[in-house]
Amino acid sequence: MHDPLVVAFEIRRPWPQRSPLPSAGHASTRWRIRLHHDCGTWCANDPPHREGAFPWWRPSSYSAFSRLNGRDYYWPPLVIVWHREPGGRDSLSVCGKRVQRSDGTWKFSRGWRWHTHHWRIQLPPVQHLRRRLLTRCAWCNGRSVKGDAVNHSHSWNGPRARWWKGEKGLFHRDCSSIKSAHSTCVCEKPCLEYGNYGRCTLCSRFRPFGLTDANLARIRNLHLIPQGERRASVKETWDD
Repeated sequence: MHDPLVVAFEIRRPWPQRSPLPSAGHASTRWRIRLHHDCGTWCANDPPHREGAFPWWRPSSYSAFSRLNGRDYYWPPLVIVWHREPGGRDSLSVCGKRVQRSDGTWKFSRGWRWHTHHWRIQLPPVQHLRRRLLTRCAWCNGRSVKGDAVNHSHSWNGPRARWWKGEKGLFHRDCSSIKSAHSTCVCEKPCLEYGNYGRCTLCSRFRPFGLTDANLARIRNLHLIPQGERRASVKETWDD
């Protein structure tokens, strides 16, 4: 997948939030703050390295997910510094220089992280505040709130808006599913462009490849929801 952006640095906030995801380690572990590396089949092809805790003096040795007294926490980022490859090329295809190790293996040098003229600064707290105050769902026109964020997009390069305006083309999670259902062919006897998938000449909508009967039934159920409306049971209907 083509992507000119790669994270150069992250600055995390000093207070955590409760995480819905478990931190690394066994469920019986009550305290886990630093990263540890347990060797296994996943690192069989890596250069020789020691097993155990990472160096304590390196900020990168500390995970964003930790377990404190049996509870899992997450430290969200305050600032994210992205490196954008010049000319919109794939990340590290221009600035990333490979260096050969003594054992013959290769790694990327870290100099690209300091290409300040290629930096793009992201401030997630400001982004969340802007999304809550200004952004509206493109389907139901509802607000972005905690637990029901407007953060689903249907395009890789969506339209960019000025910082004082809300973002366009974003949806609630369930609204995104309803929007996709309304854009999908649900004809009983479709006339598709490529036999069992493609654009239907009857309804002008697209039916994706490999759509199962069960998924088609769910899409038809969502298709019955009127334009611009949503239901509280949509999430459960789509996830079942």
